[in-house]
Amino acid sequence: MKILRLYTRLPPLLGGMENHIAQLTREQIKLGHKVSIYFNQGSCVTSNDIQITKLPLFKIKPQFIGLLIFHFLVLIRVFINKDRFDIVHIHGDWSSLVFSKLIKILVRADKVIITIHDQISDKLLQQKALAIGLRFVDIIFTTGYETANQLEKLTTKNITVQPSGVNEIFFEKCDRKLKQERLQVITIANLVKKKNLGLILDIARKMPLISFIIVGSGKEKRFLLSRIENENISNVKILGHKNLKELQVLYCQSDIFMLTSTKEGTPTSILEAMASGLPIISSNVGGVKSILGKHNCVAELSNQHQFIDCLSKFSLNIKLRRDVSVKNRMQSKKYAWKNVAENINLHLKG
Repeated sequence: MKILRLYTRLPPLLGGMENHIAQLTREQIKLGHKVSIYFNQGSCVTSNDIQITKLPLFKIKPQFIGLLIFHFLVLIRVFINKDRFDIVHIHGDWSSLVFSKLIKILVRADKVIITIHDQISDKLLQQKALAIGLRFVDIIFTTGYETANQLEKLTTKNITVQPSGVNEIFFEKCDRKLKQERLQVITIANLVKKKNLGLILDIARKMPLISFIIVGSGKEKRFLLSRIENENISNVKILGHKNLKELQVLYCQSDIFMLTSTKEGTPTSILEAMASGLPIISSNVGGVKSILGKHNCVAELSNQHQFIDCLSKFSLNIKLRRDVSVKNRMQSKKYAWKNVAENINLHLKG
């Protein structure tokens, strides 16, 4: 099949969606599809990719205006060049669907697919716009269970939950030495407000014998570093962005993974941590319970003590950490990128 994939950003720009799109494209090519990504910023994943404009549309505020401009430029491109595709796969939200029907007609596609990576906006007008846009979509994917529940209120069409895949490097065996003294808790996140990283600092103050590392970059870095300095929090380090190999090493050097977000789809970092054999402590967002099962620990954001109790439980029980590690490694295998791409492929054929 010839697949046209539409999204504004590609690696090396940072982000889970950017990585998802690049990895899925590579796996679909392995399956025999010809994939072209029409994008705005970043680098080509394949030789078939087209940069629609070099103007950084994602910097336009509000964000949906940049997305509308991008998809309008895509519309002009396919009209002028008479591009032909079997599938149009859009990654985004309501603003990415405004021209979807016209693009489908112009490229003579059989199906339009959308993958929604984040939770749905709670703004009524945006929900209505998304409901209208979904009328012209044939297949709906979402990376999170909570988002799927939101979408069920907007459309009667089938919704498939398909979390992002895990890079094979994270399935490599870790030489982790289980210990009970000075455990290391790792968090991988963009340093933005919805990641709620201040909660980690609050917990670290109350658990000085545990080390916490936060891996990532973003607008909240200055605020977090200021708190660490002003409150003399000595057991937290912010390491900045790391590449895949560096991440894999850090996962293997750590004992527990923690996520404190207020909003999520299904965080890829949780799946990577599971593949690396780490027990997970997560806020109850994005339907993570459906991924983690009962052997990990899900805490309510409003109850800091639940996070602390989970940390205490794992830190004091080496056997529990070992058992959870084995279960998480086994459970994570279905999220290998090869398996994710093959599952999506089944829906394309259906």
